[in-house]
Amino acid sequence: MYEESGIPPTSEFIQLDTVEPIRVTEFGYSHLWDDNLYVIPQYCFGVLAENHQIAISHEHTEYRWLSYEEASQLLKFDGNRTALWELDARLKGIGPRG
Repeated sequence: MYEESGIPPTSEFIQLDTVEPIRVTEFGYSHLWDDNLYVIPQYCFGVLAENHQIAISHEHTEYRWLSYEEASQLLKFDGNRTALWELDARLKGIGPRG
């Protein structure tokens, strides 16, 4: 996970329980993958990013700092909204049932 995210292992890293399957057809380069591959698991996490320079990979074009509400409205997949909800609850110290 650290290799893929570029986040140093010494960072304050929050592994979330949310894992979302994403259809391979959501990826423009999926034609390069095995024909028996139908879904890719998307693992979700949070990391404290204060006073750090953000660098994004070639797979992304931008990043933004958003409020919870703004981020939730922009997310495409329900699993991402679930991960955002989980991260928000964990950061606030609220149990899963509030």
